[in-house]
Amino acid sequence: MKKKIKLVWIAAFVVSFLTLADSLAIKAESVSRIIANVNGEIITSKDLDDYCNFLKYKNPEIEINEEFKKNLLQRLIEDKLIISQARKEKIEVPSSWIKDRMQAFISSYPSYEAFEASLIKEGLTITALKEKLKAEYLTQKIIDKYVRSKISISPQEITDFYNNNKEIFREPKKYIIWMAKIDSEEEAEELNNKIKSEGIDSLDKKSYRLVKLEVEEKSLKEEIKTIVATLKEGETKIQKSSDFYYLIYLEKVIPSKITPLEKAKEKIHSYLWEKKFREEFTRWTNNLKKEALIKVYD
Repeated sequence: MKKKIKLVWIAAFVVSFLTLADSLAIKAESVSRIIANVNGEIITSKDLDDYCNFLKYKNPEIEINEEFKKNLLQRLIEDKLIISQARKEKIEVPSSWIKDRMQAFISSYPSYEAFEASLIKEGLTITALKEKLKAEYLTQKIIDKYVRSKISISPQEITDFYNNNKEIFREPKKYIIWMAKIDSEEEAEELNNKIKSEGIDSLDKKSYRLVKLEVEEKSLKEEIKTIVATLKEGETKIQKSSDFYYLIYLEKVIPSKITPLEKAKEKIHSYLWEKKFREEFTRWTNNLKKEALIKVYD
């Protein structure tokens, strides 16, 4: 009988242990599971969450959703390949660089305690932050070598882009107007007469509550746009609006025009550089992926 009771107790213990082990396994899987394998290096769901937390820490405005995580996983895969390439080439991370970057993070908070609290809030540790910074340095250096160094923009490319896309650089029509919000029609008429007789330049703008605006046509309210469109330069119009009156004076119309090449050069250079960078980066990382063994798990 004692032997039977002992066997029942052992069986119960084994069942309890297996149930606990299953529970822990399920819990562990929910905390961290393998979501990708890159050349034998695994990426876990915790890696993805840590990366999300790191980016959120750097930019709190980022919205984390499933689509964002899906795209971020591809970035993690690329990062694995890029960092692996950097390590093959034995690129060293200067401790002074990590120290300076950490100091920049810390100094952006009112105190060290506030900095630590922000790390905890975002699910990060100082060690994890330093590792991310090291990876960031390696990524920058290897991309400098294989991507950025291959990009150049010639003056002729800038000129050709400008000549082929001039409408992109068209500046919209603008108005320079003066507006005053006035309580009564009599006061509005008085100001109107003063502008006509003395000219707007001679008036005390502050005492007459005159506000100068330089605005694009599309930025005006529809009722104001309609009025301004009927005015010639130097003309005024009084418009009643609920409990008060607007006085509108059109000083100048600035016609729509195309920005000169000289002013557009910097913007064109930035656009072409970013375009070439994306193309070169994609070409390079695609080559890395072709040579790699990558498996993504559902």
